[in-house]
Order: sequence, then structure tokens, then C-alpha cells
Amino acid sequence: MAAVERDLVAATRPEAVGNEPAAGSTDEERQGVKELLAAEYLLLATLLSTTWAATLTRTSIFLFTLSAAGVTLGLAAQGGVERGPFRGLALVVLPMLLFLGITTFVRLVQLQREQYVYLVGMNRIRRFMVDNTPAARQYIVLPINDDVAAVFRGPGTGMGTRPPRFRLVNLISQTQGIVCVVSAAVAAAFAGLAAAPLGFLQLSAIVAGAFVATSVLLLIYWQRSLAEVIEATVPIYPTPPG
Repeated sequence: MAAVERDLVAATRPEAVGNEPAAGSTDEERQGVKELLAAEYLLLATLLSTTWAATLTRTSIFLFTLSAAGVTLGLAAQGGVERGPFRGLALVVLPMLLFLGITTFVRLVQLQREQYVYLVGMNRIRRFMVDNTPAARQYIVLPINDDVAAVFRGPGTGMGTRPPRFRLVNLISQTQGIVCVVSAAVAAAFAGLAAAPLGFLQLSAIVAGAFVATSVLLLIYWQRSLAEVIEATVPIYPTPPG
């Protein structure tokens, strides 16, 4: 991922932008560039679909495991397992679920970073094609700019006309946000079970603290990780004002 970011930064330097392959080249060379970028666009589209599939797979594995663990604990409770052994079983299962939830969340964030890079690359190729074939511009419905605002109008993002106004709501509604909230709930359940011998007020404070702390830490990691790749991807064709 770091290599991709270095390449993007190098490609967006002024001297790199000013030396576009098609500028001042022959018709044969321009045709070669078009064919190369067409192949690159197909590759980026394939990689984007792959990351979406990987996101769905990892999320499904986490939710399936969580559901199976919940059913198991429910059957154990209904089967007459005494409180002590049941609590011991839950104290083993819940940390494993929390570990799976956090690692799933981290992987989803990594996949989103990749998706951002692929969307930027596809937008730049569309811009090149439109610049070289102006008559086709009116038929292009996907973005031809490569800044954050343009990416939010790309496929798989909801096609917003601008970045989301209510950022927290937008975060929670995404797949990463769902995994974040569910993982925080698992952390709260584990903390509550571990602190069960304490009083009600102390127990409530520990449960709420575990939920909030887990959510905040995961959201901070998410935003910093995503901001890192956005900052490294310097726009060449920013969205015009208005």
C-alpha cells in the first residue's frame, strides 16, 4: 500500500503532471496510450469489485460467527448450565468474538483505502479519455475529477453530490461502522460479564465505558487511516467550484 501511495504522490508532482504521455506524441503513440489506459481501467474495475467482494465476505464471516456464538450461549443457558460454568464459557467466547470483530474492522478499513485509490485511478483515466474525445463528454455520467468530492460521487459511495453533512451518521451506516458498533457491543458485554460481581451503578459505568471507548478508538483509527491515503493522493483534476 505504501508503494502505491508513493507512486501516486510522484505522479501528482508538477513536473509529472506537465509531462503527460499523450502531449506532443504521434497518433500511434496516443493510440498506444489509450489502449494501455483501457487495460488499466479494466484492471482497476476488477480490483474494485474484488475488494467489495472481500468486504462482504469478511463481514459475513464475522456476523455468522457472532450469531453462532450467541446461539451456543443461548442453548447453554436454556440447557441448565450452572451460572459459574456458563460465565466461564462466556468469558472465553466473548474475547474471541471481540478479537474477530476488531481484526475484521481493521481489514475493512484497509480494503476501503484500496477502493479509494482504485476510484481515483478510474476517475483520472476517464478524464484522459474525455479530454482526448470531447464529443463523448456529455455521455459520461461518472466523475472525471479525482478529489475527495469526486470520489463521493463514484460507484459504491451512494453517488452523493457532496461529502456527507452528518459525518457520524454516514460512518455508522457503512459496513465498517456496523462492524464497529457490533464489536463495541461485544466489548461492553465482555466487560459487564467480567464486572458482574460489582454493584449496579459501577457495572453500568463499566459497560457504557467499554462501549464508548471501543467505538471511539476504532473510529479514530478508521479516520486517521483513511485520511492518510487521501492526503497522499494529491488531486490532479480537482472538482471546479460550484
